[in-house]
Amino acid sequence: STGDSEKACRAKGGTFRPVCMMGKMTCVLPYADAGKPCTGKAQCQGQCRYEGKKTPAPDADVIGACQRTTDPCGCFGTVEGGKLDAMMCVD
Repeated sequence: STGDSEKACRAKGGTFRPVCMMGKMTCVLPYADAGKPCTGKAQCQGQCRYEGKKTPAPDADVIGACQRTTDPCGCFGTVEGGKLDAMMCVD
C-alpha cells in the first residue's frame, strides 16, 4: 500500500511527495554528496549538474554541483569533463 512505501521512504530519510507534471507520488531521497563541486558524473552519486544562472560559453570550463536529490524532474544542465554537456528538462 502507499502508506507502507511512505513509511519505508521516511525510514530511509526520504520525502514522499509528488514529482514532475504528473504528480506521481515518489520517494525522493537526498544524495550524501549533494552540492559537492564536480566536473563530471563519476564524482557524484547522481548527476553532476550546472547550477549557474547564465549559460556559459560553449568551451568554457565549468564546475558543477552533485545532484541534491533523486527527484528526476526539472530543467538543468549536466557537466562532463569540466564543460556544460547538455541542457534538458524532464517533466
